[in-house]
Amino acid sequence: MRRIPNWLIIVGLLCGVFLNAFQGTAHLIQSLTGFAVGIGVLLLPFAFGWIGAGDVKYFGVVGALLGVYWLPRVFFYSALVAGLIAIGYLGVGLARFTRFRQSWLDLKVAVLSMGYVLPDPVQKRTREHGDSVPWGVAFAAGTIIAYYIDPNGQWAGF
Repeated sequence: MRRIPNWLIIVGLLCGVFLNAFQGTAHLIQSLTGFAVGIGVLLLPFAFGWIGAGDVKYFGVVGALLGVYWLPRVFFYSALVAGLIAIGYLGVGLARFTRFRQSWLDLKVAVLSMGYVLPDPVQKRTREHGDSVPWGVAFAAGTIIAYYIDPNGQWAGF
């Protein structure tokens, strides 16, 4: 079972806040704002069951460590990595095309019902099918790419 333990989230959050607090008030505010924005951006996908709670908290920790201005670039590279993982699943045959069709139907029903009819949560789907993208891995790889490979945002464009 894929899980991100809460103790790891708490340690990462404390490290991010304390490291940024030692650099000054501006960095501390960026860290706290990054944590709030990191969680806030992924609340809607979590509410629809498209992403797990551990992934949401982990992205908040990334925001606390790097600050709010890094989050768009990190998310951009994380989405690219998640896409590569999904393509890898298709190549290996772990994903089913019926699951993509079902996800599209879930999205249409959720939008047309204005949120009154929601799909099964991601935990139930992963237990049944095991073909969801591990966003925690994608966020980790996206953070490494954004911070070490493209720190100025030349490739991402921002």
